Amino acid sequence: MQNLIINFLSNYTLSIAMVHFIAAVVLFYLVNWVGARSISVGYMQMSIIAKEETAPAFNFLFKVLSPIVFLILFIVVVQTLNHKEFVQASYLIVVYYWLFRTFVIILLGRRRLTNWKLHFIYWVVSIVLSIWIYSLVEQVDKLLPTPRSLLDQMWILIIMFLYSVFNNIELSRAGILKRKEDYICHQYAYFKKKYGVIISKHCENDFYEVATYSILICENFNRPTIVRWVEYLRFFLTRTPHTLGVMQVRTNKYINDGKSIVKAIDIIKQAGLKHKQKVATEKNEYSYDSPNSALYEIAGCYNCNNVDYQSEVCSIYETVKENYDYVERDYESIVVV
Repeated sequence: MQNLIINFLSNYTLSIAMVHFIAAVVLFYLVNWVGARSISVGYMQMSIIAKEETAPAFNFLFKVLSPIVFLILFIVVVQTLNHKEFVQASYLIVVYYWLFRTFVIILLGRRRLTNWKLHFIYWVVSIVLSIWIYSLVEQVDKLLPTPRSLLDQMWILIIMFLYSVFNNIELSRAGILKRKEDYICHQYAYFKKKYGVIISKHCENDFYEVATYSILICENFNRPTIVRWVEYLRFFLTRTPHTLGVMQVRTNKYINDGKSIVKAIDIIKQAGLKHKQKVATEKNEYSYDSPNSALYEIAGCYNCNNVDYQSEVCSIYETVKENYDYVERDYESIVVV
C-alpha cells in the first residue's frame, strides 16, 4: 500500500492535478447548464419552492452518471490528442467535481436546502463508478468502441425499460418541504435580527413587512453574498447602473444593503398603491383581491412580471406569515379599497 501511494504521488504531478481540477470545474458548469435545460424531462432544480420530484430515476441517473460520461469523454479526448499522461488518476476529476459542488452549495448559503444524505449517496456512487471505469480504462489503449462491442450491448435496452418504469414513481415531498421551510425560517430569523429595525420603521403595516421579508429572502437566494460582491466590484469598475444591495435595487449610485432595503420598501409600497388603484378602477365580476393577489402583483412589479419569481415570493410569504405575528386586517385597511 505504501509503495502504491508513493508511486501515485510521484506520477501525479501538479500540472496533471490542475488539468483535472479545471476539467472538474468545466464539468460543474456543464451539468448545471444541461440540467437547467432538462426541466421538460424531469430535472429537479434547486428552488425555495417545494416542487414535486416527478422523475426520480432521471434525476438520480443524471446526477450520478453525468460525471462518468464526462470522464469517459475526457479520456477519449486526451488519448486522441496523445496526452495519455492526463489519463493518470483521471477518476479524481469526479472527486474534484463533487468537492467543488459541495463548496459552491456552502458558499452560496444553500446547505439548508440540500438533502445531504442523498448528496452523499450521489457522491459515493459516482466516485465508485469513476474508479471502476478508470480501472477498466487502464487495461486498454483506446477507449473508443468497436462495431462488435456495440452489438454486444443489447442489455442497454433492458436498462432503458427499467429506467422508464422507475422514472414514473413520484417521491414524497415531505423531506423537501421540511428543508425549504427550515431554510426560509432560518433566513427570516436572520434578516429580522439584522434588518428588523429598518423594515419595521419604514413599513406602516404587517402586510408590507411580510412582503418585504419575502422578497428579501428570495433576492438573497438568487443573489447570495459572493455574487453581490462581484456586482459591487463591477459597479466600481464600470460606473454604470447596476442592481446593488441585498434587495437588488437598480441604481447609478453606491448603496449598501440597508439602503437597498429602504429603496425596495418604497418600490413595494408604490406597487401596493398601484394594485389598490387597479382594484378600485377595475371592480367587476373578474376582479379578485386578497393579500396573495396583491403580493403577486407587487412581486411582478418588482421583477418584471417574472412568473417563477412571483410564485417564489408568494410561497415564501406563506411560510414567513406563519412565523410572524401577522394582523390580516392591516392588509384589509391599507392595501384594499
